[in-house]
Amino acid sequence: MTLLFRIPAVALALVAFSGHAPAADSIAQADYARVNAALVGNHVLPRYDKLAAATARFAGAAGGFCELSGNTDPKPLHREYDGAMQAWMGVHHLRFGPVDFFSRMQRFYFWPQARGKAARAVVRALSGDPAALEAPRFARSNAAVQGLLAAEVLVYDDRYSGANRKGCALLRAVAGNMQRMAAGIADGWRGGDAPFARTVTGPGPQNDLFADHQEATLAFFRSLHDGLQFVADVRLTPVLGGAPAKARPHLAESRLSRRSMRNVVESLEALRALYLGEGGPGLGDLTRIADPKLDRLMRRAFRLTVATARSIGRPLEDAARDPALRPKARKLALQVRALRQIVRDRLAAALGLAIGFNALDGD
Repeated sequence: MTLLFRIPAVALALVAFSGHAPAADSIAQADYARVNAALVGNHVLPRYDKLAAATARFAGAAGGFCELSGNTDPKPLHREYDGAMQAWMGVHHLRFGPVDFFSRMQRFYFWPQARGKAARAVVRALSGDPAALEAPRFARSNAAVQGLLAAEVLVYDDRYSGANRKGCALLRAVAGNMQRMAAGIADGWRGGDAPFARTVTGPGPQNDLFADHQEATLAFFRSLHDGLQFVADVRLTPVLGGAPAKARPHLAESRLSRRSMRNVVESLEALRALYLGEGGPGLGDLTRIADPKLDRLMRRAFRLTVATARSIGRPLEDAARDPALRPKARKLALQVRALRQIVRDRLAAALGLAIGFNALDGD
């Protein structure tokens, strides 16, 4: 890790293994509350609004494509699918709240469990009962056919193209389902008698999830930590393998749409925005109160990591076996892992947060 962020190896060793971190006593409940409110208002709500708008545009493009008899120009459909996927990458790290209700996370993007399953689910749906595509029933169908993975198959794979009657019916069902889920998530944060935004920003004895503002900040911290872990352990490492001969490009994300590396870049940019804040304070503002040096390290690490990801410029499945690009991809995986280690070993202590275990830890 010596050159990853251009700080001495001894310093990195202390970061990782000493267990020492400044006390979080300097962070008050009012500080946690200020950051939580800003992240909800400036990070969460606008990004879910963007997802709702992008999926609505995709549903409109799917309908327009299917209505034009003999239409063979998929570019508008590709563009709107790309916009929907980009918006999803901007919120994929936010795994708490309304996205977790009704299994929306899995239904919207059942990956990596669905490696190879999406196409099979599409085939079954194309040969099944047309009545199964009606909205209430479709929402209870196989998760692999309900969201972005199935949409990618229908939009990019000519074998299952939406340019035929059955394919169009399924494409419309998938796009409409995504639109409804995205709208439901956005409304869950904003609307109803108990908007989740109020749950995050109004902790206390009557709040079933968050006893105080510090606990609510922990939900955002876990989004940062687990998001970095997902990029390193799920998006990058399985594809790269331990050596060029052991690379597994078939495990890359979004292969049909050729946006596997774009997913990585957009995910890292979203995580950096969570740390830096957007139009207001982020987690980094709390770090600066507790440990200004750590905040400078975090900002530098994010800047260098995102720059490495952007510099690759090709889909991950290509970079994994390209002699010129593979070293950059491996460097990126190391940088993301090192950043996640700093978050786990120093940032958690600095912010007074106990991260615990998550589903990606395995055991």
